[in-house]
Amino acid sequence: MRIPNHPLPVLCLGLLLCGIADPPAFSQATDEALVRENERLQARVTDLENALAAALARIADLEKSLATAASGGNASMPAATATPVAPSEASPAGLVAEIRKAFAADVAKNPAPVPTANSSDDERIRYVRWLNKWIASTNRAFRDRVDWPVRITDRRPRSNIDQFVTFQPWDVARNEPVGSSFEIAVPNRAIERADRPRADDEDPTLLLGGVFIPTIRFNADRFSPGPFDNPPFIGAMVELTWRFDFQGLSPRLGIADAAKDAANPTP
Repeated sequence: MRIPNHPLPVLCLGLLLCGIADPPAFSQATDEALVRENERLQARVTDLENALAAALARIADLEKSLATAASGGNASMPAATATPVAPSEASPAGLVAEIRKAFAADVAKNPAPVPTANSSDDERIRYVRWLNKWIASTNRAFRDRVDWPVRITDRRPRSNIDQFVTFQPWDVARNEPVGSSFEIAVPNRAIERADRPRADDEDPTLLLGGVFIPTIRFNADRFSPGPFDNPPFIGAMVELTWRFDFQGLSPRLGIADAAKDAANPTP
């Protein structure tokens, strides 16, 4: 009896076995490339979101200034004659300014010059080596527990447990705003406590407590602030982001008396 010959099923079976035996190296390489590309795109999206947030904050400040000017009409109003005000030291902008000053002073003393287009590879290496040490030490030096007098100017929901709050730094002695506002996340319960009415205390100024944590970082491609200065530019190849570890929000009760005592010390 003759056994029928079926070459097609045998061929298919052979191809299937070859596919199973062959390691999926190409597939793994493709997956790794996709992961790297996804990480790059996520970082780019984060940078764009930060730039957009900075632009919106500046637009809000400009709209506020225009609204104040339009509703005033009185030439004697301080807003009409105010000169540019330096950022409050009791604010993120003030600490960013202090970090810029520290960088400028340390660069001037650094024997390794800031690299230019004509710098040699050795000069760049020496500068980057110095810069990384400076970044590490300055991040430690400017991490600090702070208590800042502030007023709330805006709120918007973030989640069911916290919200984004815009704070305006406040000069207690002059009883006026100083510097630019900033936004951080604050637990809802802290806002509720701060909103509770208190006897003999109608002052809306609050005391914001927490830890200011700078994240100065190296960026080999950063040599100028750019159109939005976001993240804030510190100097050649160095930029700054920061976060605020919120710890409390309390009424200003007692701060005004302390400011008066400081201005009028007892003989």
